[in-house]
Amino acid sequence: MQIGSMPMMPPGGSPRDQVVNNLSAQVEAGEITAEDQDAMMEALDAMHAERMENGPPAPGSAPPSQEEIQANFESMLAEQVEAGTLGQDQADHLAEMFEEGELGRPPEGQGPPPPGGEGGGSMDELMSAILSQLQSGSTYDGSGEQTGSIASLLADYTA
Repeated sequence: MQIGSMPMMPPGGSPRDQVVNNLSAQVEAGEITAEDQDAMMEALDAMHAERMENGPPAPGSAPPSQEEIQANFESMLAEQVEAGTLGQDQADHLAEMFEEGELGRPPEGQGPPPPGGEGGGSMDELMSAILSQLQSGSTYDGSGEQTGSIASLLADYTA
């Protein structure tokens, strides 16, 4: 794998690490038990594995709505309850965390910025900026210091 193709880690670790930290804090606060935490992580890992087996969405397909995402998550939780991986209280707790954006999804009304919004840009704008930088020659100044990079353009791009 090329370094440029590696996904960037969100602040605070991977989404899984953030969920583990969140659940650990809830155990420490006495809100849930360590057994609840273990069951919830097992269920979330199983749900993630199932999603990965299904593969990515078809190219050009519209992203699901917030309601579709919520319904799909609740359906997956119900499957985990039926399989005995989760108790209903644990599933309800995870559903509440999901609704509040504590499981890697922003709370209702706080979704990601639209394409081309602040900090982003269209793919055409990104490609134009990369081409411009490549055509300008070296990205080093007279002292040998790097003055910019294509990597920085990619790091700032959000789709």
